Amino acid sequence: MNKRAKIQFWFEFSTDLICLVLANLISYLFFSNVVAKILSYPVSEWVRYYFALFVAFAVTAGGFYSRIDIHKRNRWAEFVSVVKNGVLTYLVFFAFIILMKNTVGDSRYMIFSSLILFIGFSCVGKYFLKRYLTRQFTTSRIASIVGVITTSDIAEEFVQGINEDWSMRVSGIVLLDDFCENGVFKYKSKLAQGAVNGYSGYKTAVAEKKEICDIPVISTDESFMEWIRSAPLDEVFINVNYQDAMQIQPIVEELEDMGITVHLNIPVLEKMLDESKFNNINCKTYAGFPMATFAAAATYNSSLLALKRLFDIAVSLIGCIISAPIIAITAIPLLRESKGPLFFKQLRVGKNGRVFYIYKLRSMYADAEEHKAELMADNKMEGNMFKIDDDPRITKVGRVIRKYSIDELPQFFNVLRGDMSIIGTRPPTVDEFERYESRHKRRLSMRPGISGMWQVSGRSDILDFEEVVELDCKYIDEWSPMLDMKIFFKTILVVLTHKGAE
Repeated sequence: MNKRAKIQFWFEFSTDLICLVLANLISYLFFSNVVAKILSYPVSEWVRYYFALFVAFAVTAGGFYSRIDIHKRNRWAEFVSVVKNGVLTYLVFFAFIILMKNTVGDSRYMIFSSLILFIGFSCVGKYFLKRYLTRQFTTSRIASIVGVITTSDIAEEFVQGINEDWSMRVSGIVLLDDFCENGVFKYKSKLAQGAVNGYSGYKTAVAEKKEICDIPVISTDESFMEWIRSAPLDEVFINVNYQDAMQIQPIVEELEDMGITVHLNIPVLEKMLDESKFNNINCKTYAGFPMATFAAAATYNSSLLALKRLFDIAVSLIGCIISAPIIAITAIPLLRESKGPLFFKQLRVGKNGRVFYIYKLRSMYADAEEHKAELMADNKMEGNMFKIDDDPRITKVGRVIRKYSIDELPQFFNVLRGDMSIIGTRPPTVDEFERYESRHKRRLSMRPGISGMWQVSGRSDILDFEEVVELDCKYIDEWSPMLDMKIFFKTILVVLTHKGAE
């Protein structure tokens, strides 16, 4: 069961459990002399009654949630599912009541009426749950940001189907009609050309403000790959009618280099199976179309990812508490030495291109960013990173807090917000990201971290950006909780010994 299915399961389970308890309480109050009856039963009888009810529900309910996604059930299918769930639950519950000789549930009329109430409450609850999941979660961090590559004849139907899935949010549509000749799709990969694109680039690629289902059509020509390269995207759906799979393959391979999950419609799949470099392939129906899903990187266990997030929350909470007095003490000399804000915030690029503000203690003069261009000639890094020796923009106090990594402490707040992780890849600045090639974007396929392989491998000694990318991709491919713990304790050692710090 994937992350989306687990979230959906617990939402449905909780909704029905609340409906079940309400149905039984209302039914009991209706069929009894309220005050006298409630006081006449010992607490143990009530505990046994609701324990039996919960066990019966827990044993029978799960199978009705996992068969069909909630957004794919129409009203009749939902009603049938609720009736089956309710009848089976109450049959098991009634058996428990008889075996336990519980006197609270001795009225068959009460049990039958509570079943009817449960069915009604559950149907209403599912209706509002669907609306909540669709409207609330599509704009939350939980939803996957997806792009759609398709053709005009099926675009509306396909996008409408995806929009019904609360776990996905379509951010843009690419129509391939304009570079299809005689039913044959024509596309030349731009990897060999070294095409580079930034944030301003994809914003201008929108095709004459055209929209489908209120979602912008980003491009109708080959510039769509520039948008994918720079836009925040977790997944891309390719749904076209062309039978020549080899024409689609350059697109899939370029998406693979970016570390983006690809969903490809079945008609163009067969020829690609032998050629694809993707590690994980599985088939599923999306919006009524059979699709094969390609994962460029290892598929992580959702339970392990949840464990990683719990670790992040625990460590960041402790980090915030410990950091507060340290930041307060540091603030006095820092603000006395140079005018400006205590905290420095900067736009960084996170998981799959998402943009967020990273927070640090200000270690440079307030106008440092304005002078960055003047120092580019002294950059000692090879590639899309910036670092110089004896940076004149750093204050005296700034050098001290950098040496002990005190300037990084506010990033515990970023971890708590969910923008970053304790361990991960280092988030690039926007201007660095704008110079990325497709293969560089793969280092952002996991949530960025305060520390990572680069930091514990002697970051001051690594001057080649390609080596940084290699370390980050190695971390992504080999990730496990044990690897995170290894890097975590190495980070503590690096901070204490100042190894690699500047």
